[in-house]
Amino acid sequence: MCKLNGFKWLFALAIISGAANADVVIDNQSIPASDISGISITPNSGDLYITTIPGYTVSKVVVGDNVAITSFSVSPNTILAGGSATLSWATANADACTASGGVGDWAGTVSTSGNQSITTSLEGTHQFTLTCTGPVGDPAVSNVNLTVNSATAVAISSFVASPSTFEEGGTTTLSWATQNANSCTASATPGVDGWTGTVATQSAGTQVTIDTAAVYALTLTCDGDAGPAISTSVVTVNQVGIDNCAEPALVGNTEEWFDFWNQSFPKPVYDNKYLTITRYGYHAIKFNTGNILSNGRITTIETTITDGVRLGAISECPGDFDVEPECSHVWGISGGINWTTVGKVGSCALEPNTDYYVNLTYTDGTNSSSTTCSSSPCVTTVQHINR
Repeated sequence: MCKLNGFKWLFALAIISGAANADVVIDNQSIPASDISGISITPNSGDLYITTIPGYTVSKVVVGDNVAITSFSVSPNTILAGGSATLSWATANADACTASGGVGDWAGTVSTSGNQSITTSLEGTHQFTLTCTGPVGDPAVSNVNLTVNSATAVAISSFVASPSTFEEGGTTTLSWATQNANSCTASATPGVDGWTGTVATQSAGTQVTIDTAAVYALTLTCDGDAGPAISTSVVTVNQVGIDNCAEPALVGNTEEWFDFWNQSFPKPVYDNKYLTITRYGYHAIKFNTGNILSNGRITTIETTITDGVRLGAISECPGDFDVEPECSHVWGISGGINWTTVGKVGSCALEPNTDYYVNLTYTDGTNSSSTTCSSSPCVTTVQHINR
């Protein structure tokens, strides 16, 4: 469950009344409505709670020297009474951390990163809180929930894909264990051959081959006398050849075009969206040209939150700003990168059926200390036009 305080998080909540396919969007991460199990607001505090199926983590981006909890999770997040789960966490710029809430031995001072096993027979949903402090900024607070069901309930105690990232045409091995399950079924979004229909209630290694590059949510659903139980494992399949990219000079983040725009390339026809970029790194938006015959333009616009010069480039590698002049632009106030798949003169020429990245940074593309962003966080508006 993600707890988001409206005064400390920049987020957009998109819920279209009556639309079964509406998404929840948090800091430009889109979560399908089918994966949202609950949304509630605490009237007094204004806190917004979004509960999802396993597989989503929302964490504060570390900017500058401020203390932050970069990850805090519990696995599995549902156990049977008497069972065990493991809490895992990591921080940035933290001097000390304390544990509170929850059950078991989760209390008092804990390390700034680590793992801790929790065993409990107390049924119900228990919230574990991690609070960390550092020399700069406000304390960072993060919560995770552990649900403890009756010992007779159905539980998926583990569901792991190994490896979870590989190239198209590669194979992952799925392993899982259940308790009190009478039957289990497999499904995936997008669909995956070999991971569908009825499967065993236990497996030490079921191999699945995936031929198409995408991010897949592989789901295991098990039923019993007190079921069902659902667990999801996320697998990323990359296009062949991505390993040919050189290690970028900057540290950055990459997300899919659809996850950012909520539309497939070359759409949107016209739209503007906020994008948070780490002060010293880059952000890449990945897309595939397919068989599209079109022209477009990508621009960033200075916001009231952040000023500073931005560098942009369209390249075949994430974090790569060493490209032809027509494929890059330095934004002060205006201008943009024009792209084309039909050979328009003066535009950045894109090949068909090829992966590309829109790379954006507040640096010169090679030296992190050259950043022009002095705010926290660094936020720009990204604009796309498809002509």
